[in-house]
Amino acid sequence: KWFAGSSKTGIFTTLLRHPLDQFLSVFNNFDIKSAIPNLQVYHNPYREFFRNPDRIAKLSPDSIYHMLQNSMSFDLGLNPIKFKETEVVDEFIAKVDQDFHLVMILEMLDESLVLLKRLMCWDLKQLIYVKLSMNNEYKSSVDEDIQQKILEWNAIDLRLYDHFKAKLETLVAAQDESFHAEVAALKGLNTAFWKECYTNALPVFNGNKIGFILSEDHKNNATCKLLATDDVTQTHIIGMKQFKALIPPSDVLMVRNHMQNLKKRNPAMLEWNDVKDVLQPAKEDPDTVNEF
Repeated sequence: KWFAGSSKTGIFTTLLRHPLDQFLSVFNNFDIKSAIPNLQVYHNPYREFFRNPDRIAKLSPDSIYHMLQNSMSFDLGLNPIKFKETEVVDEFIAKVDQDFHLVMILEMLDESLVLLKRLMCWDLKQLIYVKLSMNNEYKSSVDEDIQQKILEWNAIDLRLYDHFKAKLETLVAAQDESFHAEVAALKGLNTAFWKECYTNALPVFNGNKIGFILSEDHKNNATCKLLATDDVTQTHIIGMKQFKALIPPSDVLMVRNHMQNLKKRNPAMLEWNDVKDVLQPAKEDPDTVNEF
């Protein structure tokens, strides 16, 4: 339904990552150990989870349940009750292939971004990014037999990922020298940007997060700050800008506290003073908070 008649009016892209990293990221970033009471007393929650994953997953909150198995396929529209129907899964992957103009792969991010740049007619400088997490940090602490169970539990995501990774590798291999020159140029732009904006990367925190220190010459540079700001914070800021007339003061306080706490570990990110005017409710709102 999302794509009906839209192929001529829009370009659709998505990004996949290896299902092992995806599952471990969900498990840790959403604190599944705390969210599921049965796991809280175990030193190794992964092993306990996979002792009976179907039963234990059902103990999770509704907001988390669908992220625990084949979450990428679910996000792209596959109903969980169809996970075991091979023909339906085949049709689902074919439909994603048909509907999306480009399916990017996180492990081939620079190549994916240059393809996106060409698809969207963007400038290479619009693709500069800052790495704010380490994808392999969680994997190193998980036993190999549990890693295998994770892949079996997320077998559809693995099929989805393998299909589009192979497709992307074929697409990249068919590109001319100018494409690979652009990939190298993007890597160079990123390196130069990081060196210009930041003096140090700080120790990993919250399992796999990375913080930075702004260089003295760019301590007030909005772009350096913005690209060092995590996606959750940016989502809060964008959402509250869009709906600021409806935002209760408690949500404003939540965002402020979130940013102030996170900035202790990542000093380069946006600070409250950078965004507080945007986040305040509209002036005509009788519940406007003026104390910020």
